[in-house]
Amino acid sequence: MARDKRNPYLLSFYGDDFTGTTAMAEALTVSGVPTLMFTEPPSLPFLKDHFPRVQAIGITGISRSLPTQTLERVLKPIFQKMKLYQAPLFLYKVCSTFDSSPEWGSIGRAIEIGRKVFPSSFVPILAAAPQLGRFTVFGHHFAALGKEVFRLDRHPSVSAHPVTPMRESDLILHLSKQTGLQSGLVTLLELDKGKKRVEKKIHDLLDCNVPMVLFDTFSNQHLRTACSVIWDHIEEGKTLFSVGSQEMGFGFAETWKRLNLIHPSRKRPFPLPARKDEPVLIVSGSCASMTGRQIEWARGLRYEDIAVEPERLLTGNAVQSERMEAVDRTVSALKQGRSVIVHSAIGPMDPRIARTQRRMKSLGVPPQRMTDLLGEALGEMTKRVIRTARVRRVVLAGGDTSGRIIRALGIWALQVAAPVGVAAPLCYAYSSQAGMAGLEISLKGGQIGQEDYFEKVRIKRIPDFNQVALGEIRKRS
Repeated sequence: MARDKRNPYLLSFYGDDFTGTTAMAEALTVSGVPTLMFTEPPSLPFLKDHFPRVQAIGITGISRSLPTQTLERVLKPIFQKMKLYQAPLFLYKVCSTFDSSPEWGSIGRAIEIGRKVFPSSFVPILAAAPQLGRFTVFGHHFAALGKEVFRLDRHPSVSAHPVTPMRESDLILHLSKQTGLQSGLVTLLELDKGKKRVEKKIHDLLDCNVPMVLFDTFSNQHLRTACSVIWDHIEEGKTLFSVGSQEMGFGFAETWKRLNLIHPSRKRPFPLPARKDEPVLIVSGSCASMTGRQIEWARGLRYEDIAVEPERLLTGNAVQSERMEAVDRTVSALKQGRSVIVHSAIGPMDPRIARTQRRMKSLGVPPQRMTDLLGEALGEMTKRVIRTARVRRVVLAGGDTSGRIIRALGIWALQVAAPVGVAAPLCYAYSSQAGMAGLEISLKGGQIGQEDYFEKVRIKRIPDFNQVALGEIRKRS
């Protein structure tokens, strides 16, 4: 595709949860694409005035955890605003475990909405993330947990998710329960034969009026081939709507480098300041097994362990006292120089989950509202802790709750500071609220990271924000 040089943007993307959005921004940033994430779509004049160097624009969302009937009301206005950026490619960034169902966070419904706003010849879908241990093979999806790889419907954690349990590994069949649109598949065999064979398969599917095209992906070479073909299908003056994981950022960056559309900086890296032995605050609303293992690992390092009872944080006459007790304990530990983990569950079998679900059900509170309430409660508590203890580095674990916490902190934009392992980078926060501007924050998906992830975040050295900022931290969109 011939690039319109008047348009600085290569890609715009919407992440269906906050942690996934930062993972996408990480892939682009480390590939040399200046990227910024916003909590709401900024106006085009604002972007040009305050962030002229940006080439990729992301919006952090929560659609993965929204009831499907609300998706059009939430997504359509965002898509319409982002269409004004005129980026040649729009990505609806989904979790690489494809979490969704007909009732919650339906990817199929999001595609229907996206096709209305971004009329495209077809919708490419690439769910895999090889670096993260997520693979699609002959249409079936697999995900690693530790050293083992499980078919999605047999994954110990993903198949047991409390809201969107993945009980089907065949992605075409999975999508068929969410939309009436037909899907086709480009297999590993076709990808191994190169671009021409892939092009022919896509044309065959389009001739049969198949609008959604899934791509198998097992290796980085498959990823690069698929992204190169997708980019070639962009039509002049139009935006192609696509769906996929964060690693599409790596794949498209390879294509852009080959076409001289991006020029990674050759400047010497800024000297990294010494990381003081300062504590880190970890707030986890995740019930994923990997986050549970990370909490247990950090306990072994004598992180202060504060187990909150969601049922008590959300219901009863003592809600505020329960919250303040946890806040006071957290602040006290941080002021003594100890890192703290505040958590609502340790793994999917934690009895606190069932107790809270029973209590919420007895009160007639739907599962989605429970997620909202927990995120709001943890957000209020986190804000108090940051302001009182003046902690500067925070980890939020759990894709569904972290978005609610970010909004409670008044953060309106995020910029990747440095990777920490894969797909959970440390970021700088843009905020106009006292105590939040320049906060160093990591948003970690439930299944992301190694067991020592929290300690890696604590000791990570990053450049001074003023040296690498893409814009003014106190400006508001």
